[in-house]
This record gives sequence, C-alpha cells and structure tokens, in this order.
Amino acid sequence: MLIQYIIVGVIICIAVAFIAVKAYRSVKQNIRCKDYKCAGCAFYDKCKKTQKR
Repeated sequence: MLIQYIIVGVIICIAVAFIAVKAYRSVKQNIRCKDYKCAGCAFYDKCKKTQKR
C-alpha cells in the first residue's frame, strides 16, 4: 500500500513540475515578444510564428 502512495506522489510531482515548466516558458516567451515592438522586425515576426504553435 505504501508503494502505491509513493508512485502516485511521484506522478503528481512530475505533473506539477511539467505544468510549472510550461507556464514559465510561456511567460518568458510572452515577455520576450513584447520587447520587439516594430511590426517589420524579424524578431517580432519570429516570435509571432512560434507563438501560434
């Protein structure tokens, strides 16, 4: 019974870590795209293309 709790705990920790990493990357990408304001910039266009994925 204890092994089941350990396995469930590890799976929950992995899921929370995965969500935290995804949220961090999303916020980081959003901040980076706001740094490039010009519409013709290659960086801005690249950010917009990667943001659509």
